[in-house]
Order: sequence, then C-alpha cells, then structure tokens
Amino acid sequence: MRTVIWATDGSDGANAAFAAAARLGELESAHIVALHVDQRLSGRAAVWPAIADEEDRRETIRRRVDALRLEGYDIELAVHRSHREAADIVALEASERHADLIVCGTRGLRALPGAFLGSFTLRLLHVARCPVLAVREAAVRVEVEERPTMGAVA
Repeated sequence: MRTVIWATDGSDGANAAFAAAARLGELESAHIVALHVDQRLSGRAAVWPAIADEEDRRETIRRRVDALRLEGYDIELAVHRSHREAADIVALEASERHADLIVCGTRGLRALPGAFLGSFTLRLLHVARCPVLAVREAAVRVEVEERPTMGAVA
C-alpha cells in the first residue's frame, strides 16, 4: 500500500493540494497521513505556539480529516510539536514512514505576498527524499471554474 503525506496547515492552499492529488488518482488505495507541524517559539518562549490561533487551526484540521475519513479515505492525523522548520519535520516523517509522495500547497497561511512558492514549499522541495506534489491553489480554482456544467441549452 502506498503512503502519502499530506502536509497541512489548515489553509485553503493545503485543501486544494489534497483535492488535486485526489483528482490525479494519487490517493487511490493509499494510506494518507495528514501531517500538521505545530511550530513553537524557541528559547524561554518554547512553550508557546508560533501562531496565535494554533488550537483553532488544529481543530479545523481534525474536522477535515474526520470528514475525509467519512468519505472513505484511509487517513490518519499526525501533529508534531517542534521548534524546527516545518519542512524539515515533514521530510523526516515522510522518510520514517517510507512515504511514496508528499502533497502540499504552495502558499499556506504564512506565505509572503507575491511569492510563487512559500518558504515551506521551497525548503521541502530541497530536503524531501521522496517526490513532492506542490499545488497552487489558484490553479485548482481555475480548473473548477472552467469545468463545463450540465444544463439545458436553449
């Protein structure tokens, strides 16, 4: 059975990446690990999350994973708390699980405006030992909008 790591921060971009991978057939008969990295501040503030709404974000991801499980996906949620770079944690988890593919968005909740690839995705492309499917949210949105609709023609 294939193992696919879905790197998610709960953003629309991460959800678009999942949808694109599903349409490409990459998730058929695969065990999916929805992986979220809860980044922590370093030093004396290491007990605090780097993102203020981390608890809400984890809950959003948990609900999404539960919904995907109800849709029939073989999916589990893994949350790693770390002060290291999220891309390094995702690459390490993929290596430890012998993943066949990592799926991620190109722009998450912390991306810089105007950047084509977020710093997470760029780093992941360099450190991952397996293929990475990085999907632009805008590309998925355009594909959905251009899809023909069924209806009567006058």
